Amino acid sequence: MPDRFRSRNSAIDDEAIDWLVRLGGRPSADERQAFSQWCARSPAHRQAWQQAQGLLQAVADTRLAREHQQMVQVLATSPARGISRRGLLLGGASAAALAGVGVLGLGGAALADQRTAPGQRLQLALPDGSRAWLNTASAVSMQFGAQQRQVALDTGELFVEVAAGGVLPFTVNARDGQLRSRDARFSLHQHGGHSVLTVVAGVVELSAIAGTMALAANQRLLFNKGMLGLRENLDADAATAWTRGKLIFNQQPLQDIALELERYLRGRVVIVGDRLQQLRLSGVFALDDLPALLRAVAALAGAELVNLPLLHVIR
Repeated sequence: MPDRFRSRNSAIDDEAIDWLVRLGGRPSADERQAFSQWCARSPAHRQAWQQAQGLLQAVADTRLAREHQQMVQVLATSPARGISRRGLLLGGASAAALAGVGVLGLGGAALADQRTAPGQRLQLALPDGSRAWLNTASAVSMQFGAQQRQVALDTGELFVEVAAGGVLPFTVNARDGQLRSRDARFSLHQHGGHSVLTVVAGVVELSAIAGTMALAANQRLLFNKGMLGLRENLDADAATAWTRGKLIFNQQPLQDIALELERYLRGRVVIVGDRLQQLRLSGVFALDDLPALLRAVAALAGAELVNLPLLHVIR
């Protein structure tokens, strides 16, 4: 099947997408009349509108559903864990319900000590000498004293560089479990219905309802409260490059890259066309200029970028 937006004048496609945005608000009677006149101009205009509506349906294909599908794929590779279809379906339903009410985790992001907005990153010097980084749209609460040194990740993603030599273990409490380490560098990202632990150096112990597991350098684990995935080997430095202001992709599907970019932007990133949806890309991109980052990804893909309010289309 050819790319849907390649067969006609791209200006008509842009106009159709613009109408999609305008009619999604509260269009006036004059705007509705102008839209009817626009559709009547030619069959190409009507076809462009039909395909723009198809784009809207693609936008409704939520990230949460794809994240749950990834969780199912990882956990399904471990039959010994005895995960039933019913359990997986309930897990997806629970994730959707949690997303609907905006789960904040321990304490709630509204009460967090530190937080970041979408696209913002923050480096923190902790009282015990450890260092932490907050990624986009994240929040943490902290408790340090003679008997404890712990951080609670309320939402988003946290990277920790634990100060060595402390008598007490460094603890990260989160929605899906608790992490403990005495000398490690690691990140925890909780989103949708699961969390991802990535260890760059040292050893991190995870405790969850489903059990406990220790991860070493260059290992990653997908988990939630009731399920532990399998340890995966990866380049953890590349996976946590956001702490250095970079995003690194190595032969990753453009669809997955779009999902990652959405974390830093206000709005959706939609990939249009079979060729692009099957394309894999490699590259290093700077996070400090998000519009330039979007343009660079589109250029690398040999595609066009259309920017609209809360919607970025790569086609």
